[in-house]
Amino acid sequence: MKNFATKIALVLSTAIFFLSCDKAEEEQLITTNKTESQKQQEVISQALAPCSTVYALVLSGSSGSPVPAGFASTIFKVDLCASPTAYNFVSQITVGGVLVRSVTGLCDMPGVPDFAWAVTGMNSNFPSKLLRVQISTGAASVVATTTVPLQDIENYGNTGLFVAIKEGTSQLMKVSVPGGVCSVFAPPGPTSQYNGLTVVGNKFHAISGTTNLICSPTLGDIFEYTTAGGPYVAKYSYKNLTANSNWTMKELGFHFDACCGKRWTVGSSSGRISHNTNITPCVLPNPTFLLNTTTTGQNYWYIYDFMAKI
Repeated sequence: MKNFATKIALVLSTAIFFLSCDKAEEEQLITTNKTESQKQQEVISQALAPCSTVYALVLSGSSGSPVPAGFASTIFKVDLCASPTAYNFVSQITVGGVLVRSVTGLCDMPGVPDFAWAVTGMNSNFPSKLLRVQISTGAASVVATTTVPLQDIENYGNTGLFVAIKEGTSQLMKVSVPGGVCSVFAPPGPTSQYNGLTVVGNKFHAISGTTNLICSPTLGDIFEYTTAGGPYVAKYSYKNLTANSNWTMKELGFHFDACCGKRWTVGSSSGRISHNTNITPCVLPNPTFLLNTTTTGQNYWYIYDFMAKI
């Protein structure tokens, strides 16, 4: 009788064990499905967000950083949804009728239609300046002198947070707009220079176009920063093939496209626009070619920054 009772207890405990396992697996499946559903909702929400107008800062010469003196500074409209990618002149940046040479960064002026912020580097005829620029005409005014020369300025939505690269370095700076005071946002990165900066969701991505630390031999190391600043928190790769090195050479416009499906988009100061939909290191795909700006019939080709105007 005692053995029978023991067997019954064993059967019952085994049944309870399997039932609890089934329940745990069911709960895990529900959680997984919920997580996937949340991800899908995020993608749908992002896709349904109003599409911004994309502009490029285009200079008259091809160079690395610091940008040399004398390059004319223009604004082009870029349509990444068009096939082929549309690329059209909008305006040339001037202050009081004087051409502004060697502008190094351009970003949205949130809430103000047809206006943008621009920065200049150390070799501009308006050196280390923060400019207020009318996009349609290029007419600009000097708002402040920045405490360090900058490139690739980005605004984080309409929060008032502006971040830029200290020209010729991999140091990210927080920029007081319109005051022009710059403070350290992050320590210098693992490469000697960053060549482009963009906002991806609630993070900043900085790209070093000619290095291959993350997925050798492919080019385009990408480092992720939170909006709180500090050291980078993740690293990725644009995975540009060495045969296409001019796609990421040298100074770059860097833009995350959530509207047309191009995602990480790079315009180079060599006059090439390309994109990659996945920047996971050492996992296909490699970047896809979009446009050679030198074949468009336009007068200016060399891209140094992108901006999204909402």
